[in-house]
Amino acid sequence: MKNLFQNLGANEKDMHVFLKMLELGAQPVSVIAKHVGLPRSSTYVILEKLKNLNLTEEFERRGITYVKCIPARSLADLFKTKERKLEQSFQILEEKLPELEALENKLSITPQVRFLEGKEAIMKMYEEVLKNPGFCAAFNPELMKEAIPEYIFKIGEVLQEKKGWAREFVVGSKTAEEYKKRFNSTKHQIKILPRKVTFPSDTIICSNTIYMVSYGDKEVCATEIVNCSLAQTQQAFFEMMWEKF
Repeated sequence: MKNLFQNLGANEKDMHVFLKMLELGAQPVSVIAKHVGLPRSSTYVILEKLKNLNLTEEFERRGITYVKCIPARSLADLFKTKERKLEQSFQILEEKLPELEALENKLSITPQVRFLEGKEAIMKMYEEVLKNPGFCAAFNPELMKEAIPEYIFKIGEVLQEKKGWAREFVVGSKTAEEYKKRFNSTKHQIKILPRKVTFPSDTIICSNTIYMVSYGDKEVCATEIVNCSLAQTQQAFFEMMWEKF
């Protein structure tokens, strides 16, 4: 349920108020505030946000303003409207992208750094990685299998489907051996490191981006560094190690 409302732009507190309004029906703000257990001022702020998100409606009766949430079935219409707007925005972006790229400072050396936290964010990161024609990586399959089991073999499968390339050092384990047996090929080259060589993180090097994934006790996170020069440097070190191994 939380994800549903997040995709509409509402947080958990907004969702709580909306769900309570579903039960109450049309009510003055004072009544809504009493039932959700919030000060009237805070309730006004949330109701204004829900109104801007098209999740509520207002009407007056005998000089009193009543607020009600939209019918549950109308949520589907909101998603359809949101989808249409996204498609229109994407079309505009495609048209204007050459102009935007022309404005970029090609000589900029400042890396763009982004921090990613949680399983869902890391899964989206891997989707971005797989959009590249290829990459180099060093990763620990046992840790990845434990934290993100959906992707331990998906990466290799997608590379096979799209005929992409990859070179990977993997920490030795039974999962590593299975991974190599399933996916090692001319385009997807896999080298298993000696059992004494291990590390608790992954590194992925694309043409202009470096991803560093860390596996914590409770949550997986990553750092994304977008900089062509840094990526090329890491790529050079990787190739040197690859040739010597």
